[in-house]
Amino acid sequence: MATVGAIGDAFRLANEFEKTAGEQPPYRLTVLSHAGGLITSSSSICIWTQKLEQHNLSDFHAFFVACDDAPAAMESNDRLFAWLTRQGNLAPFAIQKGANLAIACKHPVQSTVPIYLFDDGLTEAGANSTTPADLALAQIERDLNAETVRRIARVLQTRYVEHSKPELDEVNAITTTEKIRESGRWIKENYSEAISVAQAAEFAAMSKRNFQRRFKCEFGMTPLEYLLRTRFDVVCTMLKNTDLPVDKIARRCGMGDGNRLGRLFKERYGVSPTQYRVQQRFEIEDRFSSFEDNLETTAEVSREAP
Repeated sequence: MATVGAIGDAFRLANEFEKTAGEQPPYRLTVLSHAGGLITSSSSICIWTQKLEQHNLSDFHAFFVACDDAPAAMESNDRLFAWLTRQGNLAPFAIQKGANLAIACKHPVQSTVPIYLFDDGLTEAGANSTTPADLALAQIERDLNAETVRRIARVLQTRYVEHSKPELDEVNAITTTEKIRESGRWIKENYSEAISVAQAAEFAAMSKRNFQRRFKCEFGMTPLEYLLRTRFDVVCTMLKNTDLPVDKIARRCGMGDGNRLGRLFKERYGVSPTQYRVQQRFEIEDRFSSFEDNLETTAEVSREAP
């Protein structure tokens, strides 16, 4: 209970310090167990939990695991690690007791749902050891900022800022910024498919809410707007450079049919796709005519020159 409470307090304070009017807090804490329902802690306090098998690792932004070396707990640990290895992109890994690690994955971009393992049997931490609260603060610093973490650390009276940061910086080799940029590339590569923000968040191994917030910070727009801009860029190029019907362009660019594309296109550009195509053709012809006139003028000047 003390461990879960310390982790929960860290994220609760992050929500308090970061929440702004009209926005959802950045974190939501979910407590899991194998069977789900009420479980009883060693201090005889009951906690309501959700069933582990109802979730995938990609449902979470970070995963904290209380491990125990006691013989009675080993079967539970085995079931947990079996669940972890069943996750689609996870590669086999060695159990590391008392360590914090990021699970190795088959696809590196999806490897950064960090899985923090800590010994549930430890009642005290040494002066320089890493506590579960420190692991939570390390994640919050990567997600938010160092100043928020300092405020949380002062409230929790932890020495994280002074002692733990260098060690914990090695937990994730791929930063959140890199994950977001990689998801942007993924959107551009798959713009023609019927993709969603939830799929992009899953690709980045982040919660949908946190992904949307971090994506907007990185690109200055929402993932949906980024997808639409990518699609419209391709639509405009195809209207200018091909004679494909609008309906076929719409299907190739993931915009549904010609009617939907026409409505969205006019909302954005003020003209229909057909009108846009005609305008672009006129502009190209005008530029070409101007170029030919310049060539003729140059030729005449050259012939008149002595």
